[in-house]
Amino acid sequence: MGAFEDVIKGARQWLLNLPDPVYLIDLHERFLWGNKAYEVTYGNVNALPVTAAVQRIPIVNENDETIAYSVVVKEDSDAWELEARYRIIAENTSDTIVLVDHQAIVHYVSPSILSLTGYHVYEYEGFDAFDIIHPEDRERVRSVHQNAVQTKQSTQLEYRLIHKEGYLVHIEASVRIVLDGSGEVKYVVAVARDISERKESEELLENILNSVNAAVWSTDKDFRRYSFCSESIEAISGIPRKEIMNNPIRLHDHIHPDDNVVLMGEVKSKLDEGISIRQAIRYIHVEGEIRWGELIIHPWKNHAGVVERLNGLLLDITEKMRSELALEESEQRYKSLFENNLDGVFSIELNGFYFVNANRSFENIIGAQLSQLKGRCFLGTIYDEDHPQIYEAILEVMQQGKPRDLECRLLSCHGQRIASITFVPIYLSGSLNGIHGIVKDITRRKLEEQELVQSEERHKFLQQRLNGLSNDLANVMKVSELEHRLLEEVLAVLQVSDASIEEVPHGQEAAAMDAKDTWIPIGEKKHPVYLRIVAGNAFLPIEKQWLETAVHYVTLLYDNLRLIEDLIKRLEDLVTTSQTPKWMLRLLFKLSEKERFALSSDLHDSVLQDLIIWYRRLESLRSDGMFGTEAQGELKQIEEGLLDAIHQIRITCNELRPPFLLKMGLVESLKSLFEYTRMFANYEIEFNAGQPSEGLSEEQILGIYRIVQELLNNASKHSKAEKVTMSLSENGNRMHFTYSDDGVGMDLSAFDGSFQHMGLAGMEKRVLSLEGKIEFQSAPQQGVQVMISFPKN
Repeated sequence: MGAFEDVIKGARQWLLNLPDPVYLIDLHERFLWGNKAYEVTYGNVNALPVTAAVQRIPIVNENDETIAYSVVVKEDSDAWELEARYRIIAENTSDTIVLVDHQAIVHYVSPSILSLTGYHVYEYEGFDAFDIIHPEDRERVRSVHQNAVQTKQSTQLEYRLIHKEGYLVHIEASVRIVLDGSGEVKYVVAVARDISERKESEELLENILNSVNAAVWSTDKDFRRYSFCSESIEAISGIPRKEIMNNPIRLHDHIHPDDNVVLMGEVKSKLDEGISIRQAIRYIHVEGEIRWGELIIHPWKNHAGVVERLNGLLLDITEKMRSELALEESEQRYKSLFENNLDGVFSIELNGFYFVNANRSFENIIGAQLSQLKGRCFLGTIYDEDHPQIYEAILEVMQQGKPRDLECRLLSCHGQRIASITFVPIYLSGSLNGIHGIVKDITRRKLEEQELVQSEERHKFLQQRLNGLSNDLANVMKVSELEHRLLEEVLAVLQVSDASIEEVPHGQEAAAMDAKDTWIPIGEKKHPVYLRIVAGNAFLPIEKQWLETAVHYVTLLYDNLRLIEDLIKRLEDLVTTSQTPKWMLRLLFKLSEKERFALSSDLHDSVLQDLIIWYRRLESLRSDGMFGTEAQGELKQIEEGLLDAIHQIRITCNELRPPFLLKMGLVESLKSLFEYTRMFANYEIEFNAGQPSEGLSEEQILGIYRIVQELLNNASKHSKAEKVTMSLSENGNRMHFTYSDDGVGMDLSAFDGSFQHMGLAGMEKRVLSLEGKIEFQSAPQQGVQVMISFPKN
């Protein structure tokens, strides 16, 4: 018995509870062991049954040597014979049959388990069936087993197991449920098959498909279910393979709508007839990216000639299509380069310089068609005075084989044209065959250059006047003053016969407006208001631009000033006191600052940007090097003039809306203003200020800054002072500002009424709006003194 301990121990676990009597005997028919069923049936464990049908199963050791037999006793000989047949089938099939219970414990496994896994039957029976499954697949397979037990439904699955020698084996298993008489699950039977070779083949196929960017698939004729779809479909379509397998029509969602219509219509009809197709399609791989694929589909017919399924191949031909489209586009581009070039292009032969070819642009420049040019010498289209330089340039190209360009005058049916011509050699098989000419019509550019040079002084004058107008408009507070300032500027700058402001009733424009005059709308009162200009001559382009800009400045202020005047008039009717309400003054000054900001933004975003663009165009034109020394010098002066104008507009913008006033604080901002003023003023500025106060509001800072600007402006224009002294201090809860100069002074009695002198009245209103007080002291030849105080909050 000692030699058979291991055998009995290994078999005991699954033999002990079998319902049929089972016992073990050695090679000499001697009884070794019997299970419970055997003991119950035969009692005497040493007595071997002689009448029952039995089945002997050899028990082998590790060397495949039979060392004993297990004997199963069957009282029903018919059932035994049937079971014997099943066992013969199970033990001789190449597939492995595994019988497990609810807990996945193996109750039976066919001998082919050895070739499949390397394990013997006795090493697998009685153990957990999932122990040899790959750890990554184990839980999935266990879940499938539990689901099959719960739902009592059969299923199929694939997984990997680990062979006894350590390598992986790919398994395809069909799982069936065995029910007992009461309909409960008794066993689960799995038929497993080694599909490793198939997997290798599929892997090889996938590698091949990936290398050629292709996908293989097979589906029913109505695209309801895929029976196969290669993994490479994901890289091509951008859709997960699992999603395609579960929902075949999902693939059509990514096909370009136009191509999908063709597939579902014409292509589907051919496939239904059993006709193979090859169709290029576009599909949306990811959002916004269109890719190309070539769809090759072969219908498969059954013995009756009916289409049952469709086998297809999808090739990614995106790069091919892009290359073809790029090549086609390149061919079309270069084909049309000659014919549709915006520049004139012609070809001449070397003997006699006769025309060979010319595009439409050159025909338009010359004013003659190619049929009229062929047989004519190219020099016949050039002014006689320019013949020598043209002839010399052509000879240079022929001798050196390098391009050459120059400017000349052309004889055109449209009159004299100035052109820039680049001569390019044409080589054929390494030999000079002809000459191309690329012609740019620069007539307009030349005229513009002349106009630009001639208008330099005019431009400077207009720009200076425009700067002066913009500065003056900052202090205009009435519509009448705005109209007067505009008329004054138009008459002084444009030198017209007459100019006036006219209010034209609605509907009477045709009758009231003389078509010979220029009428420009500037605003509206009760009726539309126009600027009427009577001019003897047409305006120059630069004068038109100046007029448009000046009117634009005025228009920005006109309606707002009119509304403000109406508002003031209405408020004056309601206010019984002669003193203007302080809240209204604050409102007016806020509106004024808002308009200054708008005007500054408009100057910066329109006029300044236009000047910068013209400056860069002029700079680019001058850098071409096509002008003589004198012209280069004049163009350089124009550049400097434009830079001065750009600088002046930037200064104006900063004056209208000081960019860092609130950030720097009042004292530092005033110091910056004085530093800038000293560069242009003819008087000395002395400024004293204590520690900068942090208790000033935005309105107070801006108000004092504007008052100082006005005082400096008056000092520059009227005072003829040699020294200006200002101070800023605080005493308790009040701020004090003083101004004095040693200029010519003035008689204050001459300006006794409010708003009769905009400088003084404006400062008075500013201080009043700040809840402060202002005092003026002046006399002829005694300078001007201004004292201002206001509360900090």
